[in-house]
Amino acid sequence: MNFPVWTKRTTNSLNGVWQFKFTETNDFGDDDISGIEYDDLIAVPGSFDATPAYNGKRGIGFYRTTFTVAPGEAARLLFGAVGMYCKVFVDGCKVGEQYAAYTPFQCDLPPVAKQVRELVVMACNRFDYERYQLHENFFDFYAYGGIFRDVELQQLPAGSLIEWVGVDTIDYKTGALQVKIKSAPGRQTLELTIDGSDRQEFKDCEFKDGQQTLELVLKNLKPWSPEYPELHTLTVANETDAMTVRFGVRQVWTEKGRIILNGKAVKLLGYCRHESHPQYGPALPLAQLISDLQMLRDLGCNFVRGSHYQQDPRFLSLCDELGFLVFEESMSWQANCKNFADTKFIAAQLHQSRTMILSSYNNPCIIIRGFLNEGKSDIEEARDCYMALIKLFRELDPHRLLTYASDKGLKDMFLEQIDVISFNSYPGWYAKDPNDERPLCEIIPHIHAQLEGLKQRGLGDKPYLISEIGAGAIYGWRDPVCAHWSEEYQQEYLRIVCQEVVDNDAVAGVALWQFCDIRTCRGSYALGRPRCFNDKGTVDEFRRPKLAYNTVKAIFKKYNQQQESIL
Repeated sequence: MNFPVWTKRTTNSLNGVWQFKFTETNDFGDDDISGIEYDDLIAVPGSFDATPAYNGKRGIGFYRTTFTVAPGEAARLLFGAVGMYCKVFVDGCKVGEQYAAYTPFQCDLPPVAKQVRELVVMACNRFDYERYQLHENFFDFYAYGGIFRDVELQQLPAGSLIEWVGVDTIDYKTGALQVKIKSAPGRQTLELTIDGSDRQEFKDCEFKDGQQTLELVLKNLKPWSPEYPELHTLTVANETDAMTVRFGVRQVWTEKGRIILNGKAVKLLGYCRHESHPQYGPALPLAQLISDLQMLRDLGCNFVRGSHYQQDPRFLSLCDELGFLVFEESMSWQANCKNFADTKFIAAQLHQSRTMILSSYNNPCIIIRGFLNEGKSDIEEARDCYMALIKLFRELDPHRLLTYASDKGLKDMFLEQIDVISFNSYPGWYAKDPNDERPLCEIIPHIHAQLEGLKQRGLGDKPYLISEIGAGAIYGWRDPVCAHWSEEYQQEYLRIVCQEVVDNDAVAGVALWQFCDIRTCRGSYALGRPRCFNDKGTVDEFRRPKLAYNTVKAIFKKYNQQQESIL
């Protein structure tokens, strides 16, 4: 079951087969949709440009369906994600728009007498920086279009709605919880129920500015951990509405260069992972999500970095249930001076980050939040944007660790402001000496130099996470001289990296780049990307293991067995 669940609202899925029309010429700014002739069918969720008919095309996909709502009742449309940007129309009138792919949004519909309504979604996958600042055509992951995630219709009860519930663990030993609730301003009587049986009533709760905070103690305490991923539910109800969320009791902090979860040091062993597949684009079916996690578990991983955007809530729910630890980040890739001087870019970053934080607030698997992957954090022009995002994350989600994945190393200007140092680097792949045919000897000295440089800067007590490192390999290419792009070179590269990570207590963890090969940008930018894919996956785009798979698995599982024997 996906959470949250609104038990007093009639909720219907609008997933299924919709009517479809694709055009490469329509002006997205035209809100007149009356003349569209739908000539095809398409699946929702799905990505139109991952289908055979529209593969690789850029333009507008018009999606059409109908839904039924009781006459005279208000309703709400919930969209999990639409890419890259979209407008939503009901009965020919625009009711909403979104300019942040992978970011959920909703459209409220006032009561009308009409029962059967027409819903049209215009989803555009064109690059247009004036409209959409979050994805540009040089990014190292493909920009898909379509309705990626679930679409739902809710009929809204009359009265005060429960809009959001967030649960914080104050003390994992005693089960002390803090519950944050958003509803309409005014006074309400609330009933809070934990795990379906433990009920407490709070009378005359005042929602000042639409918010209220309550204290609870979980009686049947079962903390959440990777070994024992225990989950609880909380239902918050008033006279007219009720919301059920799922949460885990756990606290995370840092101590002497280590990440501490419920009092126990954890070393993060895992991968960066894109939501990507040649047949589905980013709209992965549930079976594929489970399959990916089964492979990661087989590899001995306990950690996933969601690259580089808000993750599918179904994937996060599975991580909750299976005990994976997650680093979730809002979308960006190598933001530069142009971006940092653009108030629209900064506003878009704040908007999508705020939505991400609130959407996945109750997922205990998420222990680290991040933003602005590989931004130019070594220049003064970036300061306002970085400081604004740091402030936002600190205010909205103070109980998780904060970081950002930096490729600027010790030149980064803002490392003092975050909890975990996360460095992306590729020593031995993008080598110092281009004439060195096998520069694998660069890897360990590079890691040691970064650790020593952090100590000299006074940052030695912050955990050091290798947030990206890896080597490309084209599936099936075996080479007796172990050249770049061969499976043998990648295998030896990852053997050195993984062994150093598990042997070096100063390394808090690694997110190997990357789990699976992914389609990337086209054109001349892709000259360094054979097949127009980022081929650094340990499995290819169809999840076929490369030689490095068993190498990583052997090192990670041996480390896990050693830790179990110590305990």
